[in-house]
Amino acid sequence: MVRALTGLLLLLTFTHLALAAARPTALPDLTLQDQEGRTLQFAALRGRVAIIVYGGRAGVDEHSAWGKRLDTELRQRGVYRAEDAEAERPVRILAVAEMGGIPEVFRGMIRAGVRPGVEKGYSLWLDWEDRMTRAFGAHEPHSTVLVADREGTVLLVVGGPPTGAPLQSVLDLLRRLLP
Repeated sequence: MVRALTGLLLLLTFTHLALAAARPTALPDLTLQDQEGRTLQFAALRGRVAIIVYGGRAGVDEHSAWGKRLDTELRQRGVYRAEDAEAERPVRILAVAEMGGIPEVFRGMIRAGVRPGVEKGYSLWLDWEDRMTRAFGAHEPHSTVLVADREGTVLLVVGGPPTGAPLQSVLDLLRRLLP
């Protein structure tokens, strides 16, 4: 019995390590469009810290709460000012809605339906193939937050609401990356 339990524990440990090793260590080469049809290539994020908040359609309010919380924290720390142009900030915060399973013929209608719910001046990037979830996993029903350094190396993937341990782990990393 002890041998069986030990064997099972070892198998689970190695499976976990193998899955963690399979996770990409760099931002994938993705191109997304927002609710207005604007395009973003992840390669353009190099040179800045990237925070990508993503998850399913049902969690859009939580994704937005993450973005607002992190934006407020970074401005309060003096990392950038509200009036600074986005292109000049040392960090980019992105909200990505995983929209997999929606046929292409309906995507224009979905964009039009999403538009009124997105605050002016913000983008909700639409991932029609759920590529972020496939690459980095999901924490449904909560948001998943990914932090990459200026070189595009993924340093943290955490899930949950923008409170408690998930928030603290993101803020601790940002303090190191953006002193």
